Amino acid sequence: MRVAEYTAEFGRWNEVERVSDPRLRPYVHGYLATSSSLQRPIRERHLPVAEVPLILNFAASHKRLDAGPGGGSQRLDHAWVTGLQTRFHLSHAVGERRFMVVRFTPLGAHLFLRLSMDSLTDRSIPLQEIDPRICSSVSDQVMAARGWAERFEAMESLIGRRVAGHAAPADIEHAWNQLVRTRGQVPVGSLAADAECSHRHLIRQFRACIGLTPKRAAMMLRFNRLLDAIPHGGLVGSPRHPYLEGLAAADTGALSGRWAHIAAACGYFDQSHFIREFRAFAGATPSEFLRGFAAG
Repeated sequence: MRVAEYTAEFGRWNEVERVSDPRLRPYVHGYLATSSSLQRPIRERHLPVAEVPLILNFAASHKRLDAGPGGGSQRLDHAWVTGLQTRFHLSHAVGERRFMVVRFTPLGAHLFLRLSMDSLTDRSIPLQEIDPRICSSVSDQVMAARGWAERFEAMESLIGRRVAGHAAPADIEHAWNQLVRTRGQVPVGSLAADAECSHRHLIRQFRACIGLTPKRAAMMLRFNRLLDAIPHGGLVGSPRHPYLEGLAAADTGALSGRWAHIAAACGYFDQSHFIREFRAFAGATPSEFLRGFAAG
């Protein structure tokens, strides 16, 4: 397990992280636990990533702020699942917080929850509303365990039992793995041909098993590759963790001259294509992003 501690002007926190058993790696990347004490409120920006987190909450309510049309907020307690996102969302954090995050792959979440993944897209839904039986199992077997290591083990055992004997459609799993392996740069038109199915069938199956269309999934994976290429510190965020607003993510001047090269390497056709997709996912231009969203 990886253990890390951080301290900043607004508080302190620690993280415990463990990868999943190799036999479950197609379904879940790993497990993350974090405990924090924040002296002043901060706002977190959660960017789209190719994971479906199941969050177990051991402290006060989590406040999600909707960045979409109409705004609004949502308070989340106990346990909830956030589907794949087509845009960023915000959250408000302050005081004592304790979370455990199960980092499902989209196909893993589909098999574990046994529901159509497009019902979760751009949403956070309490686990109790998704399936009361799973929620009860998580409460009794995982949240009742002592310490993060025991909780990780209990969750992994539960996942193993839930996915045993179940499998995603082979053609969809193959198409998704192609997209992941190429970071969204495989031509989407070739996926249906490789799967020997119609575009309509591929799109319908992707929505059910992944939560996005193949085209949108490719865009998200390309954006994730771009995030990986941006230098950042652990206190600011990473493609897998929320970014803290108000803190500079990198040296803007040092990186600005490299944007064109980074964008081309990640598969963007030109600058307007790059900026348009970046703003759609991050809610800010690349320059605003590097300045810590001061202008976003």
